[in-house]
Amino acid sequence: MMTHITIAGVAGRMGREVAAAAADDPAITVNGGTVRPGSAQEGATFREAAGIDLPGARLASDPRAIVPDSMAVVDFTTPAGALAHARVCAEYGIPFVTGTTGFTADEQADLRALSRAIPIYWARNMSAGIAALLALLPALADALRGYDVEIVETHHRRKLDAPSGTALALAEAIAEALPGDSPRVHGRSGIAPRQPGEIGIHAVRGGGNPGEHSIIFSADGEEVRIQHRAFSRRAYAEGALRAAGWLVGQQPGFYGPADLGRAAGDAPIQLARYLVGSERELAGA
Repeated sequence: MMTHITIAGVAGRMGREVAAAAADDPAITVNGGTVRPGSAQEGATFREAAGIDLPGARLASDPRAIVPDSMAVVDFTTPAGALAHARVCAEYGIPFVTGTTGFTADEQADLRALSRAIPIYWARNMSAGIAALLALLPALADALRGYDVEIVETHHRRKLDAPSGTALALAEAIAEALPGDSPRVHGRSGIAPRQPGEIGIHAVRGGGNPGEHSIIFSADGEEVRIQHRAFSRRAYAEGALRAAGWLVGQQPGFYGPADLGRAAGDAPIQLARYLVGSERELAGA
């Protein structure tokens, strides 16, 4: 089935990447894109704003001019921009996909409230690889209980939020399997030993790195290190388009990578169970 989408913030780095990925996806057509009112792109053509010419695609600063003609909206903007687009989607019953990060607790609550009217898919990282990691990590953390856990993430100098939303999601997935509160420590300073159960999270900013995350499980005698590297923003754009195609036809609700992973199959979960089973067998040998 062909999915007709609107791209929110189409003039931004991720908006342009989504438009380029959509041009290569035979299951996606782009009705148009939105730009921020008062921005330099207001009044431009779609091609001028998005950097690519897509037949029939329109540009508007008012989402209501385009959203009603769409089957889904894909958003990589700002928390305020994402909520504004989600509210318009709720008015017209249009599914909403967002990879925007940096929401406050109140903004997250507002987004979840809107999901009572429409299906909303939120992922702090849209790539298939991160979705698989989020499914794998709880079982791996359970198998390696007692190991020290550190997460190191690296992004380009222009990224606004630190630590990244992806790093926070990875920490949450690990904490699911650990006893107690598993306090997060953001960076380290001062003079104090590492406390049991902590999950360390460290942010590095520089250059043009589109995204790199390392998860480290350390014991006295060994270390397990898992790394995910994005070579370009295309992985995130393709993941968002995949989510949009899946979200159309879903019931109102708040969805994420785990839901899409279950729909696609449980290979990561089966792998995690295998790893846990192997670890326990070794422990009992």
